[in-house]
Amino acid sequence: MYISCCSSRPISTEPRLASAGCIARFTFSCALILLVVFSLLEPNASASEPAFQSVETATLDEKIFVFPDDLRAGKLNIVMLAISEEQDNGTWQGEALLDWYEQLAKAGVLSNDIMAWHFSILKVPFFVKGLVRGGMADSYRGKIPLDQAGAIFIKDINAFAKLADIELDGQPTIILVSPDGELLDRFKGAVSDAQLAKVIDAVKARTAIVPENSD
Repeated sequence: MYISCCSSRPISTEPRLASAGCIARFTFSCALILLVVFSLLEPNASASEPAFQSVETATLDEKIFVFPDDLRAGKLNIVMLAISEEQDNGTWQGEALLDWYEQLAKAGVLSNDIMAWHFSILKVPFFVKGLVRGGMADSYRGKIPLDQAGAIFIKDINAFAKLADIELDGQPTIILVSPDGELLDRFKGAVSDAQLAKVIDAVKARTAIVPENSD
């Protein structure tokens, strides 16, 4: 392509166009490299850490509670979850977790710094939520502080479990949770001497508890 001018010799624009093309390709290559670098530096969203779904509910003493934000132990929260899509299994898990609470209390593990929480994850029609919460309160009264227990009503139990990386295997779940909400050690099943020892050892490790018989 040529542009006519006063000079008797035509001026070619092709070198300028070629130069502009090189600059554009160079700029695009640099931008692409930067995108790759930033993608490597940023956390992978698909590989995010397990977490609890945030749900506003009420404890069995009828106080508003935002789970898990309102977990308030000073050093460690022991979150005990009855989570099942089957009502009978969920009821059994809830009762099994009451046994867990009793044994943890007897072992002298619990305090303001280390608190155990009991929640049942349920999917029920809205018009029976009050009845469910009231029935749980009647059953749990005297077995666990009612301000540390409650029912969490959600629409999708599978989604709740998947987000927290909980296997729906029909067994009660215990998760140690740090004060800032990080999900730590996990345990499954009904309480036994062996399982209780594992939980206590994990609590000690997470809170630097010194055994009473230690010099």
